[in-house]
Amino acid sequence: MNLEKLKQKLKPALVPFEILDETIYIHRPAASDLLKCDSVANTLLYCVKDENGDPIFSIEDIEGRINVGSIDFLYQKKIYDAISKQAEDADSITEIEKK
Repeated sequence: MNLEKLKQKLKPALVPFEILDETIYIHRPAASDLLKCDSVANTLLYCVKDENGDPIFSIEDIEGRINVGSIDFLYQKKIYDAISKQAEDADSITEIEKK
């Protein structure tokens, strides 16, 4: 068994998400980040990546990242809602599998 290959497959999948004619990549929280996703801003920090899988948001002004507190809440909410929908879809699949 190739553990590294399995590890990559078990990571949350990046899903393209269009916002303002730009593509970002969102995913459900990893198990280790789930409790940290306790607000809209924190969820964006942990669940939004660029095309390389690197975070695009930070909680402060850092070169190469966007301060999550500086963006319009409307856009924060749109991204957050898309991430939440992924989690809800996973819950629906789990419920179907139980039946």
